[in-house]
Amino acid sequence: MVVDDGSQDETPAWLRAQFPNQLLILEHANNLGFAAACHTGFRAARYPVVLLLNNDVRLKDDCIAPMLEHFADPRVFAVTGRMFNQRGDIFCNGGKVARFRRGMWSTYENYDLLPWVQPDLSMLSFTAVGAFSSYDRAKFLELGGFDPLLFLVEDVEISYRAWKQGWFVKYEPRSVAYHDASQTIDRHFDKWHVDRLARRNRILMHWMLLHDSGMFRRHLLALLGRFLISWLALDWRFYWGIFTGLRNLGRILDRRRETRRLLVRTDRELLELFERFYRTAPIALRKV
Repeated sequence: MVVDDGSQDETPAWLRAQFPNQLLILEHANNLGFAAACHTGFRAARYPVVLLLNNDVRLKDDCIAPMLEHFADPRVFAVTGRMFNQRGDIFCNGGKVARFRRGMWSTYENYDLLPWVQPDLSMLSFTAVGAFSSYDRAKFLELGGFDPLLFLVEDVEISYRAWKQGWFVKYEPRSVAYHDASQTIDRHFDKWHVDRLARRNRILMHWMLLHDSGMFRRHLLALLGRFLISWLALDWRFYWGIFTGLRNLGRILDRRRETRRLLVRTDRELLELFERFYRTAPIALRKV
């Protein structure tokens, strides 16, 4: 199944010619964005597990079956795989590490299994990477899918919601794909705009989902400190993020109340779960 999000390059016609009667092609008349394209695909899907793929992801043979093993556990929300660049010589994504630092979740580190360890189904990942991950379709739709407001961090945000819902996100190192990240974004947006959106939307995610009073207080104090000193570094993007984010305060508060009502696992419990996993699992951090 292919969702064509308002392309102008005759992609649907080419796909129908290359793969007659093999694809379900869903077309948007206009470009509606990543979140909307995913929602269209998930709603139309017929099977309980959906493998979400960017159009520039190449899969290694036999990579899908290991992901599906995890969904025998009804608590699993999503499974993310191991990604390399298209040449296969640079490790890009593994299990996503999350640590609470300076008042925010830091989700930029990856881990992989130690070389002598046999993979099993116990590896956790804070995030299921949107470019290449499998999702429980019913759970994804129950959460309302990706939040279009949180462009560039929508996969982190929905994974965070799933963890707090009491579900699990897993890492499957046997499932390998190849992908050069941000190729589409880099062609359509300048890096300055992408950076300020990503920074703002990470902040908005915390306003929506961080409920632990002590952790949220640390978050606000960190923002206050940055607010007082960012002008020294001429970091106008930070101020842009704060003030444009506040324009969405009503929506932010609605999502905050909704997620609090559905809360099964607290922020503190999630933090302790991951810290225990990092201490005991046979893993090593990988630089990307």
